[in-house]
Amino acid sequence: MSDNRIGILFNAPLLRGLIRGKTKHEAILFYEEAARQNGIIPCFFRIEDVNIRRMEVAAYVKGPTGYVRRRMPIPRVIHNRAIYLRPTSRARIRSLVQANIILFNEVNRYGKMSIHNLLKADHMIAPHLPDTSLATRSSIARLIERYGAIVLKPNNSSIGRGLTKIERTSKGWRTTYMLRTSTGGRRWRTIEMPEGRLPASVKSQMLKKSFLVQQHLPLASYKGRPFDLRVSVQRDGTGEWKITGIVGKVAPSHTFVTNVAQGGTVYPFELLAASSLPYIPLDLLRERISHFSLDVASRLSHTLPHLADLGLDIGISPDGIPLFIECNGRDQRYSFREANLLECWRATYVNPIAYGASLLRQASQ
Repeated sequence: MSDNRIGILFNAPLLRGLIRGKTKHEAILFYEEAARQNGIIPCFFRIEDVNIRRMEVAAYVKGPTGYVRRRMPIPRVIHNRAIYLRPTSRARIRSLVQANIILFNEVNRYGKMSIHNLLKADHMIAPHLPDTSLATRSSIARLIERYGAIVLKPNNSSIGRGLTKIERTSKGWRTTYMLRTSTGGRRWRTIEMPEGRLPASVKSQMLKKSFLVQQHLPLASYKGRPFDLRVSVQRDGTGEWKITGIVGKVAPSHTFVTNVAQGGTVYPFELLAASSLPYIPLDLLRERISHFSLDVASRLSHTLPHLADLGLDIGISPDGIPLFIECNGRDQRYSFREANLLECWRATYVNPIAYGASLLRQASQ
């Protein structure tokens, strides 16, 4: 191919980390390895570094002693690893696409209600979704009356922030939520209040942003703690959706949230399945989860612009049925590293680069 460069779009903090050699959870080495395997050069930059009028970008490429900044034509293919919420940044993204730049994972943050509505329209996927509504006083009361336990979550958030669980008891409502301490830290708190009442901090958060109320899903448990799965679903060099890996996340004993950033612990899927669901053959369970995850990715990609890299949070009911929890457009990927699934971790970087290389080859024909 005449142009063997692929762009990788980062937010500003991660790009600063690239220059300093401190990128936290993002494994830059795997990008470079995958690029060498595919005969391409990765170029790292922010959306602010793009000059659409000149069709140029100031990007960082690896040199003999580290990363150096070079001005160059905008790469024809870009892998978006950034999240942009400001209208100006989103407009720049659209300008790239309008200029015939191939940008996959064009948007990495979608409202949870939008994702729910897209999936609910598919009659095969809908039975696997929790009952979900925009959170209002009446919808909260209705769902807690129907299911006995519900979860409140911000419509736009990640890594388990802002989650609240409410259970109906003989005394009223038992609420488990994250409380900010006087020293600026955070801790989980459970409090019982009369029916219909919520803690002041929960009500305050709901006034600031849009929340959803969902049926609390009946998840399988490991040693008495609920768990779910992070399923990496990506397009590879063939352009087809593939399951890159599956890893389990177990909630801490003091809360219901499985996110690693909130204290969840990662385990290999096989260990959790054998311990918690021994009556279901492992291959059958893996097939169910994989088939469902591929269906979700396929359904979303019919509507959302150029999806190629997703991290799905999938629950399993005690009888082995996959349950959709959440879709992450920018999968952090490190859950595989934490579970010592190093080949899966590496593959989560290799597949998008291989996909980008295939797009470059197609564009060169």
